[in-house]
Amino acid sequence: MGPSEKSFHQVKAILGKLDRSIDQLRNKRTTPPPPMHPSAESTRPNPAREPMAPARPTSAFGRATPIIPPGV
Repeated sequence: MGPSEKSFHQVKAILGKLDRSIDQLRNKRTTPPPPMHPSAESTRPNPAREPMAPARPTSAFGRATPIIPPGV
């Protein structure tokens, strides 16, 4: 006994939606963004920029603290 006609159409509709969404994402990824117009930059307010926080020192362990073996 095979799948019912209703099940077949539901799966077909789901696969069609997946195809459309994949195509939309592919087009979005491959299409370059529209260029910003210089006039749009001049109309935006110029907020005061906060100074960047100093970079934290990095270690070989990342943020983790190494475990010191007993007896050292």
